[in-house]
Amino acid sequence: MGGLLLLLVIILYFVEVYRINSFFSFTSDKQAEYFVPDSTAMFVHKPNIHLYDNWGTPQQKMSTERRTNNVGFREDDDITTKQKDELRVLVTGDSHTDGVLRYNTQSFVNIWEEKLNAADSTKFYNCMNGGVGYYTFRNYYGFLKKYTYLQPDVFLINVFVGNDFREAAMFEDNRTSISNVYKSLRMRFRKKLLSEEQQAIAYTQGLEQLLYFESFPDEKKRTMEIAQGYLLQIKEWCQQHHIRLIVTVLPSKLDVNVDFRQKIQHLFNLDEKTMQSNQELTQTFIEFLQTEQIAYYDLQPLLQSASEKVYWDVDLHINPRAHEMIAEFLYKKITL
Repeated sequence: MGGLLLLLVIILYFVEVYRINSFFSFTSDKQAEYFVPDSTAMFVHKPNIHLYDNWGTPQQKMSTERRTNNVGFREDDDITTKQKDELRVLVTGDSHTDGVLRYNTQSFVNIWEEKLNAADSTKFYNCMNGGVGYYTFRNYYGFLKKYTYLQPDVFLINVFVGNDFREAAMFEDNRTSISNVYKSLRMRFRKKLLSEEQQAIAYTQGLEQLLYFESFPDEKKRTMEIAQGYLLQIKEWCQQHHIRLIVTVLPSKLDVNVDFRQKIQHLFNLDEKTMQSNQELTQTFIEFLQTEQIAYYDLQPLLQSASEKVYWDVDLHINPRAHEMIAEFLYKKITL
């Protein structure tokens, strides 16, 4: 009996290792049409693609046009040689920045660029949307290194605090250690045991991080150290290349919408300490940015002030209204 149990454990371990490694190979049909592995940033968008996705609910139907330019950014226009009067803002982030939007022009990056150019005819402001789904702190550092050749004057990271800390540990080179594989397996089994109503919630946009730190509270410290380590490297790289560094802190719907937060707490029977995990990590992260004198903007008060929906009902990404609000906020708050 003991031998069979050991054999089962070994099989489960190698199955999970394969599952983890296969994600980073980007060979699945869904990944391969949009992503390519990259030795510096881990993975990036394919350049010059034009795809359409249809998704949503009867109440929120959506047809998304995913278009990338010659370097793989979510831009309609190609990037060419930097002009004398051009000020470049390189932006990155995860899928919230990449944009769950119908058109590239609806992203906060492109709306911000439009506002800047409308207000100042003496310069050409080129805000480049390099957001990529799944990105976290390791990717942000690699992305900056990869695209420094574009000569950005500003580097803005839109950190999504709903899952960037959880994913920070997943993207490290030791991700197939016994400890990490065990944690990954446990979270997968936990997800499979959810009720149909629980499974209807978009798992990765804030909820998974809450459940992960409920199961593994000691991971908070480790993941925060990973995040801070990459931010320090980004800060140093920016200083060396005379790039202005700015961080925006984007909250999840869980931390913005009180009714949704209460629904999740009741549905998953979570205590208040668990519900505070994302906010706790966010505050620690902000205190770190303050200590390191890294310019940052917390977007939570902005989104909380909205009188209309700022997240999609289905997948919980920020919607076009949120992108408009963030663009207006950046235009008013940041002097370039």
